[in-house]
Amino acid sequence: MLRHGRTAWNADGRFQGQADPPLDETGLAQATGAATALRLFEPDAIVSSDLMRAAATAERIGATCDVAISFDPRLREVALGGWEGLTPSAAAAAYPDEYKAWTAGHDVRRGGGETEQEAGERALATLMPVLQSCQAGRTVVVVSHGLVLRRVLRQLGRRVNLQHPVPDVHLDNGDWICVCLEPAP
Repeated sequence: MLRHGRTAWNADGRFQGQADPPLDETGLAQATGAATALRLFEPDAIVSSDLMRAAATAERIGATCDVAISFDPRLREVALGGWEGLTPSAAAAAYPDEYKAWTAGHDVRRGGGETEQEAGERALATLMPVLQSCQAGRTVVVVSHGLVLRRVLRQLGRRVNLQHPVPDVHLDNGDWICVCLEPAP
């Protein structure tokens, strides 16, 4: 599971949600680095969000590993509605109650978008058939977004047999985590 490379909005601390800024130069370098590292795993498939930043990351991996990519809009980031494009201070000013609840750790529907739980369920429903059809010893690379991947990883352990528990982690741009599934009994 790989988070896309950096965008200028990431660098500026702006909420992206389902807005579609491209990778910046650092993000392109992160995508290239991930592709080089993931080539060692000899991926059999790549599944990616269709947003530009994830798609460009997946395309670097696909080209490096000579693997076709399946793009799916259900792997997009959490929809943040009116928060998209805002800095934290602008979101706090425009949506003070939501911002306060969110910074207190509540899973709120920000700016009229969706909750992180809803986005995680959406993405996991997309990934479950892919993961369940994956044969033992095969590698599937999933390219998506920070918040949705964190939710998918949290929920994944309840749905499939994992060789090791998945830590509660938020991936930085260009970072990835390997999740090893045990064969079904």
